[in-house]
Amino acid sequence: MIKTFLVVLSPDSNLTPSMLMEKVASLGGVNYKETCYGLLIEGEEAELERVMNSLREMDPNRIFFKVRGYRIGDERICRAKRGGGPRPGYFMLGAERKVLKNVSKALDAKEMLEVEERETKKLDVLRLKKIIEEEQGG
Repeated sequence: MIKTFLVVLSPDSNLTPSMLMEKVASLGGVNYKETCYGLLIEGEEAELERVMNSLREMDPNRIFFKVRGYRIGDERICRAKRGGGPRPGYFMLGAERKVLKNVSKALDAKEMLEVEERETKKLDVLRLKKIIEEEQGG
């Protein structure tokens, strides 16, 4: 089944849409179109997965993927056919891009954290009953 994805770069990425396009062109197997925020990629699911994994390796915390409802070149959202103006969803995409910088920072911070594993203990049944009674006011 053919699917279309948006490949969106975080504003704080050192990559450009042209760099992504060159990578996709070298990989082959999918159709693509460069945009101001990244790329549109389209193809069979297996090929898209391969290409997206390769793109993700370029900057794992600053490249994001989003399913697109329209295929590349769909006349229903073509500005030339509709008489100009922004495409449907363009303003939402702009708002989403603004928060990607914060998402990237959070992903970077998560990688730097050391998670401490704590040993968990089972709660004694009598202790649980006592907690429930206290909560019920009895």
